[in-house]
Amino acid sequence: FARRILVAVFLGGLIGWERRQADRPAGIRTMALVSLGSCLFSICSAVAFIHGPMGWDASRVSAAIPSGVGFLGSALIFKQHQDDGAHMVHGLTTAASVWLSAAVGIACSGGFFFVAAFSCAIMLLLLRFGPRYTY
Repeated sequence: FARRILVAVFLGGLIGWERRQADRPAGIRTMALVSLGSCLFSICSAVAFIHGPMGWDASRVSAAIPSGVGFLGSALIFKQHQDDGAHMVHGLTTAASVWLSAAVGIACSGGFFFVAAFSCAIMLLLLRFGPRYTY
């Protein structure tokens, strides 16, 4: 399980590195910890409930991770009102990055390293070179 955890932390750290380079609020530690936590919850749910006394579906824990991380990501989103009555939404992309960092951790927990790395690469390309719109 160590390899799964280390890959999750590394890929989460890459996502955080990109966010830090873009001077965004959630950086390397945040993304790596979200990915690590998601990986650990998924591993524990798969292993502990298969070999333990519980007799329920272990995938429920992994299914609850996106909701919990979505709550964490919502703390990064805020709306700034301007003098002309318009508003700007900030932090939406970083919140989505936190959410996807959790998905990368879940993929690593299942041993889907190629899926996790490929998704992380696409995400980094989108974050670095994707168009930026203001809302």
